Amino acid sequence: MLAEKFQFLPMLEGERLSLKQIEKKDAPSVIAILSDPLVMKYVTQGTFFSFSRSRRVAAELLNTRRPDSMHYGIWLPETESPVGVVSLQNLRLERREAMIGYMVDHRFWHRGLATEALGILLRYAFNELHLERIEGRCHAVNSASEHVMQKNGMVLERTLNQKRMFFAAPLEMKIYSLTDQQYQARIAGAEHVCKD
Repeated sequence: MLAEKFQFLPMLEGERLSLKQIEKKDAPSVIAILSDPLVMKYVTQGTFFSFSRSRRVAAELLNTRRPDSMHYGIWLPETESPVGVVSLQNLRLERREAMIGYMVDHRFWHRGLATEALGILLRYAFNELHLERIEGRCHAVNSASEHVMQKNGMVLERTLNQKRMFFAAPLEMKIYSLTDQQYQARIAGAEHVCKD
């Protein structure tokens, strides 16, 4: 039932970009983004880069039948293909919670696109899906990803060390979250500032 609900996602509009469900025809663009070691360095949570790993991640993102995930392509008016992806993952409607994920083609970094895309997705998640809590994770050294979450009102909950295989050092991850109450209070505060 959940798979049917999310098989066709509504298009979401922002000021500079649109979020559209990624489809099989977008596979070359998604694979190109995921074939960039700069992007995969953070997507794979520290595992070694490989093209086979990139293809597996791409297959997951392009799978529209997963009942616990929603993957949107990030589209700019001037582009013919998505320049990134923003997602709700581990979506549990019965518990009203999900995790977020995002990545942007490195040629489009430092333009605020991930921040805007995440803001659009959070609005949809809280206002339309009525989620109550959203979590995000990033490498402790990935300050850009951390800023994307902070700019959207997400709050640092904790830092954890994830064990990795063999002799690799543990990977330090930062866990951020945002509740519906925090989100609505933030929106109300922003509206109040605009009226003053």
